[in-house]
Amino acid sequence: MRILLSELRSSPRSLLYVLALGLVLRVVFIALHERPLISDEREYDTLASTLASTGRYAVDGIPTAYRPIGYPAFVGSLYFVFGHHPAAVKVFQAGLDVATAFLLFVVLVGYPARTRILAAGLWAFYVPAILYSNFLMSESFFTFVLALAGFLFTRLGENRKSTVISFGICFGILVLMKPGTILIMLFLPIILHQSRIPLRRFYPAVVSCILVLAPWIVRNYVVFDEAALSSNGGINLLIGNNPHATGAYAITFDPQVCENTKGEFDTDSRAFELGMKYIIDSPGTFVLNAFKKVGHLFESEGGLIVWTFHSHPEDQLSRYSAKYASIPLPLTLLANLPYFIMIIGGIFGFLGSRKNAFWLFAMCLGCTWVALHAVFFGGGRFHFPLMPFAVLFCAIGLTGGIEMIRAMPKVQKMAGGFIVVLFTSLWIYEGIVIFHG
Repeated sequence: MRILLSELRSSPRSLLYVLALGLVLRVVFIALHERPLISDEREYDTLASTLASTGRYAVDGIPTAYRPIGYPAFVGSLYFVFGHHPAAVKVFQAGLDVATAFLLFVVLVGYPARTRILAAGLWAFYVPAILYSNFLMSESFFTFVLALAGFLFTRLGENRKSTVISFGICFGILVLMKPGTILIMLFLPIILHQSRIPLRRFYPAVVSCILVLAPWIVRNYVVFDEAALSSNGGINLLIGNNPHATGAYAITFDPQVCENTKGEFDTDSRAFELGMKYIIDSPGTFVLNAFKKVGHLFESEGGLIVWTFHSHPEDQLSRYSAKYASIPLPLTLLANLPYFIMIIGGIFGFLGSRKNAFWLFAMCLGCTWVALHAVFFGGGRFHFPLMPFAVLFCAIGLTGGIEMIRAMPKVQKMAGGFIVVLFTSLWIYEGIVIFHG
């Protein structure tokens, strides 16, 4: 924390202007674009308000562990302080999202000032980030903590115990929001070795992460007789692995397969068995669906656009494609063009940048994230946590210019071009399906 405060005090005035304007844009948008809570937002709101008022994690008086406690606890703590006001949570998220921009500036220490300010500015004015801050969903908070973990990882070599402990706490919070994040922790020892950081320095991070997770796991063991992080892993596996799976989030399996179970953990166990059986029995289809899931992971910002600007985003009588196509084209481009540019620029910036600790952390995160969603299911909402990393490397690529690309080995140029063609083909195909399908 002292490092961040020191960086803030010594920051150029232009950075402070960028951050202030980014915060103003978010707060003004939240104030002017009021919208009802939808989908997951309602569940988060219910869990958080119950937690704040009763201290119990329950729905209609019935204890639950279907959704991990991380984000509802964050929202509930704000409800406890400010009262049941979702707008207050959104404004707080706006502040955290701007803090993510500042973290990008700090991580790029050693780079030219224009690169650092550009990275912060790209995120401060990144339209999807502005839109997500207006949702009672975990994206803004999770992404901030993930970016903070990335920054702390770059400082592990300084041998400060407080930094290592803070890193572990961040990962504990991340896992309490998205349990799959724990997979990143399993691969970090390899990155530490590559970064020439002794593994023994990492032990306090593991201990602090476990201490963050322990109360929630103990609670689930006491209440459900299950030492688990959530009761939705099996359900999510079955959603992505059944004969009618599309690769995206959709209840395409027969709900009756999970009937006559004893509680949500028993239901989850049944779903896990069915999902694993499908993977084992249909390995070829599983591999084919994995590509579909990754495609959905990196699809356009259509879901965000529909949630934000469609008058009835949950209307069951209208198809998603019809809702998406009905949004005015300027709004669609306003959200999608920055996303496309950050991805393409980020690819070349990543390939051409220094192979330092942050680069290794980003590579580990990206590979783990893709693998995780290739097994479960994909969706445009889930690529958002990767975007600060894409923005950072895009800033490096933009300031490095054509000279950076020329300096790349031929193999890297070909790899970058191939990946860009894949992404571009995906987005063109999606556009054809949405607007002409």
